[in-house]
Amino acid sequence: MHARHPVLTLALAAVVGAAIATIGAQPGTTNAQPGPAASSWRQTTTPWGDPDLQGVWRYEAAIPLERPARFEGRELLTDEELKESQRIEDEQATQRLAGAEGAAVGRRSIAESPIRGNEYNSFWQDHGRPRQVHRQTSLIVDPKDGRLPYTREARTAEARASARYGVGPYESYLDPDTGERCLTDGVTALMWQGPNGGHNRIVQSPGYVTILHEEYLDRRIIPTDGRSHGSIRQWFGDAVGKWEGSTFVVDTINFIDRTNYEWATIFTRPSETLHIVERFTRTGADAMEYRITVDDPATFEKPWTAVIPITRLSDETQIYEYACHEGNYAMTGILGGARVAEGRTPAAGP
Repeated sequence: MHARHPVLTLALAAVVGAAIATIGAQPGTTNAQPGPAASSWRQTTTPWGDPDLQGVWRYEAAIPLERPARFEGRELLTDEELKESQRIEDEQATQRLAGAEGAAVGRRSIAESPIRGNEYNSFWQDHGRPRQVHRQTSLIVDPKDGRLPYTREARTAEARASARYGVGPYESYLDPDTGERCLTDGVTALMWQGPNGGHNRIVQSPGYVTILHEEYLDRRIIPTDGRSHGSIRQWFGDAVGKWEGSTFVVDTINFIDRTNYEWATIFTRPSETLHIVERFTRTGADAMEYRITVDDPATFEKPWTAVIPITRLSDETQIYEYACHEGNYAMTGILGGARVAEGRTPAAGP
């Protein structure tokens, strides 16, 4: 099971305290219309002159990655739809604060498997505020239909992965998703993962920008000194950064094709042909536009781009230990259970 449990009671208390502190620190919702504070904001810089992106950032919007069928051909919500979305988010926030579980308030579909949507109770998720409402009908802005442009083979693989989500088959320790094994969920979704593990701390120093992601404590150390790409393939690829005005541009290639990111969807799964370009543009004191373009002919017919609004949390927000180990501790049971289901006798342990 892909669960999260703190190692120490003290760490647990710290995490809960941070979540509570964060609840009251930020405004609740927005319709993506800049107010007076946003229009008067000016980009600050670091002591060495780079645009300042530092702080803890989080995706808190209610925009789906792909455009739902009911909004086909439409990039924006109407005023009435925006108001209704706001009502739903406020209602769900009230339910969550009252202790209702994620599936009970309709945050996730559980049609794909008996597990999805029921993995965690509300304790593990930061749902203190309503999600922010925006006019975008999908995070994907290109292609214009707002859908992932899978190749035929990848779409078949996606359907197959969804059908077997959380239920195997498990022939070896390599078959469970890298998320289940508490390793990583990959670069593509780091900046906008869901309600648990979605904090990202950006730290800058001369020549580098570092992004620490809460989930799995993934770290990306991105040079900005003008160097070219290296030749070593890595799990998170080989990233180099540069500044284009106030926008931080990260170009990443040389991913290693040894991972299996199917915890949520295969769009996060890398291949050796994956090329990602990310653009971080701060648009206000507590707002940033994160634009990601993904090009991978092994998975997609053409490149796709998503525009993602992310929110800066209060200066007091901390990222504490993220302790995930259950998938690894349970590996003997996972593989043994699969053998029993097949009518085979599991191999004796050491």
